[in-house]
Amino acid sequence: MRIPRMAVIVPVVALALAGLTACAGGSEAKSNAGTDAKTLADEAQRLIKSVDDYKMVGGGQDEETRIDWDLCIRNGTDVQGTMTIDGNRAEIIVIGKDEYLKADVPFWKMSMTGSVPPAVIDRAAATVAGKFVKSPADEEEGGLASMAALFDGDTSGVTKGDAVKIDGVKVIPLSKKDEEGETTTLYVKEKGKPFPFMIKSEGKGKATMKFSKGKTKCEPKAPAESFSKDDLKKQFKDA
Repeated sequence: MRIPRMAVIVPVVALALAGLTACAGGSEAKSNAGTDAKTLADEAQRLIKSVDDYKMVGGGQDEETRIDWDLCIRNGTDVQGTMTIDGNRAEIIVIGKDEYLKADVPFWKMSMTGSVPPAVIDRAAATVAGKFVKSPADEEEGGLASMAALFDGDTSGVTKGDAVKIDGVKVIPLSKKDEEGETTTLYVKEKGKPFPFMIKSEGKGKATMKFSKGKTKCEPKAPAESFSKDDLKKQFKDA
């Protein structure tokens, strides 16, 4: 069974972190204009991982798929919230290296198409509907567990542009092009600590993600019971 990953489906992401950066600047704060690109990118990565928890809400569209999400992130790794793909909603929990998804029949039928024999899709989807299905969080590149990794965790080759203003905030763009020709641009605060303010990855799709401090504490917990892929394989091994 292959669960669609948002970083694969939506290659363009914009992150607005105004709720996390209120204290990062000020008229007396030191300018980051003279700091090299890699140093700024590395510090931005450290800063986003230093935030105990935050909300991540947004959505996007590529040539074929619409995806929306409402997530909270704890310590840059654990995740809890919802993901909706083409109107089909799933509940998501990530704890360490384990990812759990719970959804109704339509989501599972969509997810299983192409990876599960057509003859058993209806039965398999009905079996896991309303239950959590467990899989490795890092099974595929771009999974939920890697969402806090700016530039996919590799800041080598990042270049710096001139400072610009976005929504009245002066920021410095840090850009990198990957092997597939997609350019990711991270905007960090021009003064004070270079907290991420916005990040865009320009490719085939379009998406927007906003970050803010959640109204309640983010406390993802592993479900008491869940299916594994091996459980499903055993149940439908003769199909």
